[in-house]
Amino acid sequence: MKTNIKLLFTAAVFIFFSSCSDDIINKQPLDELAPGTLLQTEGGFRSALDGVYGLMKQDFNGYSFGIYTIPEAISDDLLASSSPNDYSFDNSVETLYPLAYNGSTGGIEGFWRISYQAINNVNTIIRQARSSSLKNKDVFLGEALGLRALLYYNLYRFYAPAYNSGTTALAVPYRFETDALLTIKPRNTTQEVIGYVLADLKEAAALANNTANSYRISKTAIYALLARVYHETADYKNAIVNASLALTDNRYKLENTLTALEKEWDKDESNEIIFRIRFEKTETGQTAALLAIPVYSSYPYLVSTDLINLYDKTKDIRFTVYFKNHPTVKGSYYPKKQAGTRTTNAAAFDPGNIDLKLIRVPELYLILAESYLRENNNTAALTNLNKLRNARGLGNYSGNDLSSEILNERRRELAFEGFRFTDLKRLGLGFTRADGTGLPADANRFALPIPQTEIDRSGIKPNPGY
Repeated sequence: MKTNIKLLFTAAVFIFFSSCSDDIINKQPLDELAPGTLLQTEGGFRSALDGVYGLMKQDFNGYSFGIYTIPEAISDDLLASSSPNDYSFDNSVETLYPLAYNGSTGGIEGFWRISYQAINNVNTIIRQARSSSLKNKDVFLGEALGLRALLYYNLYRFYAPAYNSGTTALAVPYRFETDALLTIKPRNTTQEVIGYVLADLKEAAALANNTANSYRISKTAIYALLARVYHETADYKNAIVNASLALTDNRYKLENTLTALEKEWDKDESNEIIFRIRFEKTETGQTAALLAIPVYSSYPYLVSTDLINLYDKTKDIRFTVYFKNHPTVKGSYYPKKQAGTRTTNAAAFDPGNIDLKLIRVPELYLILAESYLRENNNTAALTNLNKLRNARGLGNYSGNDLSSEILNERRRELAFEGFRFTDLKRLGLGFTRADGTGLPADANRFALPIPQTEIDRSGIKPNPGY
């Protein structure tokens, strides 16, 4: 039965991938907006922006799987299962985990394609909003600029080397609302892309408001994104300013009970979630099958012992929420954190969906802790670290290596959310898994290959090593 289901999903992925393989950044996307008819009313702008969020729900070899499975499969918190009965819907365990990916790997091509399709649509919204006479045009413009910044930041995170790789290191082409759709643009440098992302976010912060719920980009989400980008690029003073601004929004706070944390990851209910891509019960996507598929008894990934050993299994309320005993591999765990059951239908073999929780409150405390430490304010660093530790059932940190503890806490709290890959890259660290696979520090493969379809069509430069 499981084999037949796997074949059906593989066929579905192939059909989706084949039908969309030409929709790259210099080709008109199939669902390009019609600004002359749609973007004349506030309802039209709202529908257009919601359409961009919809693009980010593209499954399997698209965006919703790739945002998590790409970075998680290329780091050291997971180990691939050796059982032939365990498989992943997006084939990441076969195509990404062995670290032999190339420009034709489906998930890598799909994430690029969907990202630029969404960017093309966002640029249409930005262009029309700038010339609109509608009363609330600035609110829509701010949200669109925040979305464009988020989309480009994640492209940079995947396809570019670390920010400190040098002023000439190449990232991705940055397309603005003033660029003609069919214009072929060269790759911008990492520092140029980050500069454009920050400019978009700063303009967005001045325009956006906080009337939106966590299903849309709000002013608070924009401050949080600014903090994330500044932190990653070692501008710690600005990281502190923006993380602090985001935390002034009293709608969002740390959860401090096991019950609340279980609801966050099993039912998508939490005051910690600042921004998410929402999946309703009626939508397809199978995002609850990102890293484990319990409804099929399929567990493509085991949790690394290194990660497990970072937790206090008795006191840390995250442990039973993030991990579960593997049913067949004694002494091992599988990642439970991204396998919520809010929309699961076991009788229909449907794993269902979870919301993609892209910005959460705990990250802000971790940004503050590390940034204060880098600014030689150990007291403030320890205060912010302990706020998170206390919320997770742990006492105050009393050790002698605050720097290592902050990084360990990032790994504990943000497990399976894609941050480990980013941290390894920005800190210039390599990794070796228990099965012997891994990447050396500053390896070229920390920057994913530019999709071959894009190179063939536009002639942009490939990344080194591919």
